Amino acid sequence: MSSFLYECEVMHRRLRPEQKRFDYRIFMLSVELDDLPKVPFLGLNRFNLFSFNERDHVDLGRPGGIRANLMAWMEEQGITCPSDARIRLITLPRVLGYAFNPVSFYYVNSRDDKPLFAIAEVCNTYHEMKLFLVDGEKSRGWQRKVAKDFYVSPFSDVRDSFDFQLGLPDETWAVNIDNADKEGTTLVSAIRGKARALSAGRLLWFGLKYPLLSLKVILMIHWQAFKLWLRKVPYFPKGANQQSQRDVLRPHSSLDSSDE
Repeated sequence: MSSFLYECEVMHRRLRPEQKRFDYRIFMLSVELDDLPKVPFLGLNRFNLFSFNERDHVDLGRPGGIRANLMAWMEEQGITCPSDARIRLITLPRVLGYAFNPVSFYYVNSRDDKPLFAIAEVCNTYHEMKLFLVDGEKSRGWQRKVAKDFYVSPFSDVRDSFDFQLGLPDETWAVNIDNADKEGTTLVSAIRGKARALSAGRLLWFGLKYPLLSLKVILMIHWQAFKLWLRKVPYFPKGANQQSQRDVLRPHSSLDSSDE
C-alpha cells in the first residue's frame, strides 16, 4: 500500500518538576508524496470530512508543493538527498477543514527503497513550524538528540533539547520524542501505531470513532497546560529568549527580528 492509516496510542509523561501523565488515541495518514491517494471522504487540497492540504506543511514559497519545498529546505541545510528520493509523510489530517499538526514525520528513502533519513516537522499553537533532521541510524529506524531552539510548550524552555527516536513505518510504527534540559529528561512522549487500510469505509468509521480529531488534540493540549498552570509549574513566556528561537518557519509576531 502506498497510502494507509495508522491507528495510534499517544502517551505524554512529565517527569519534572511535576509528575503527570495523559494518554489518548488518534489516527494519522501515511502517504507517499508522489502518489497521493484519491479516496472518498479524503479531500486533497479541498474541503471534505478529512483532508490533506499541502499548505499545512513545509512552505518556503516555492512552487511544486511539499516535495519541492522540502527538497529546497534540505538543500539550504546542506543535506544530500537524491532528486528521485521517495518521501513518505505521516501526519494528522484536517477534520472538516480544521488543521492542527503538533508533529508530522517525513521518511526519505532512495528510489530502491533504502532508508536514508527522517525529518520531524514540529508545529506549535502559534502556527509556527520547525524542521529537525533525524539521521542517526538505530535498529529499524533513526535517532538524534538536537537543540530545540523552538517554542513548543509554555512549560518547557526553548533552550532544552529534543531526543527523537523514529521507528520505520511498517505494519506497526513507534516514535519517541523526549524533552530534556541540562539535568536530564523532563518529558517523555510516545506514539504507537498499527497500520489500517485507507478506504472510504474506514474513514467514515474513524469519523465516528475519533470525532473532531484535530480539535480534540488542541483542546487536550490547552486543558493539560491549564492544569499545569494551576499547579504553578514554572512558565516560560513566548516572547522570552527570542534569540534562542532559530530557523522558525511562519514566525509569529512575538519574534522581533530586531532582538536577534
